[in-house]
Amino acid sequence: MRVAVHVALWVLYALYWHSVYAGGFGKDPLIHWGFALKDTVAAIVGFYFFSGVVLPRLLLRRRWLLTVLGVVAIYYTWALISYSFFLLVDAYALVPKTQSYVYRILDKGLWTGVLSWYGVSIGLFDFSVIIMPPLLVRFIQFLLVSSNRSLRLQRESLNLEINFLKAQVNPHFLFNTLNNLYTLVIKQDERAPAIVRHLADLMHYTVYESNAPLMPLAKETAFLESYLELERLRYGPKVRIAYRPPAPGATGELAPLLFFPFVENAFKHGIDSSLDDSWVEIELAVAQGQLHFAVRNSYSPSAPRREVGGVGIANVRKRLALHYAPSDYHLAITQTAEAYEVTLTLRLANATSPLCPSPASTVLLHD
Repeated sequence: MRVAVHVALWVLYALYWHSVYAGGFGKDPLIHWGFALKDTVAAIVGFYFFSGVVLPRLLLRRRWLLTVLGVVAIYYTWALISYSFFLLVDAYALVPKTQSYVYRILDKGLWTGVLSWYGVSIGLFDFSVIIMPPLLVRFIQFLLVSSNRSLRLQRESLNLEINFLKAQVNPHFLFNTLNNLYTLVIKQDERAPAIVRHLADLMHYTVYESNAPLMPLAKETAFLESYLELERLRYGPKVRIAYRPPAPGATGELAPLLFFPFVENAFKHGIDSSLDDSWVEIELAVAQGQLHFAVRNSYSPSAPRREVGGVGIANVRKRLALHYAPSDYHLAITQTAEAYEVTLTLRLANATSPLCPSPASTVLLHD
């Protein structure tokens, strides 16, 4: 099918140039077809050389000088084919000597009429009109295909990063949780079943449910609450965890696992044994179709200053840019000597807010 399309397009190309030459080279159809076919042959050679060599092997690899030389080679191929055709026309006296276009090149010879700057100055305009259009069409097609391929690879890369992010519900965190759970089971602590349930909910969501492009806000908050319960078990009374959920009745949809890297970082980097009172505060609120998320954590003045562009945060930035228009979200990260804060304002899909919202209560998670 593709070959048939190419053949049809080249036939139309030859017919077009036959009609052009029919108006300027007398009434002999042999001359008209001769000029049309020599340009068609040169265009075909140049087009496929450009498609098969210049674009994928030179331009795509940023070999700029070789790319320019490749286009120059296409020009001289057309010029030499034209010069050979002019010699044939002259040998059989198919055009009169008054045909200046042909004889002002033949009279100068091969070097001056074709290869020198004089020949180039004569032929460059015709080359740009006759040969360059197919090359430009192929170049535009190449740009569109490359752009689509790049976007597809970016999406695939982000999907891999999301899967990696899921795998990061991280082994150290899971080890500590299971170790604490083991201790509770040995002691026959009544909290053990609830911990198993939270851990099961956490793993089920990351493995099975978070593959959709959008997730209900309720499921994201349930995942976050399960994670916070497990961190409460892990750190115990030495860390104060405050969580303010959205007001009852608030709904909407958002890309999955946007909050997790920030919350995980708050525990990973914000809990310092040198602090008398380590704390993490998380707040979620929905108003006018927008979700407001904030996470703050204690920070020791003696601790090394954290880099803002970690892998998890960079991942979230890319996912936000991919799934949301710039006007639909705002991410801010601030750090002082004693606290670290991340705020994210995000437009929710299919959002509804409570008709009479009341301030959501803050839940303190501690022993």
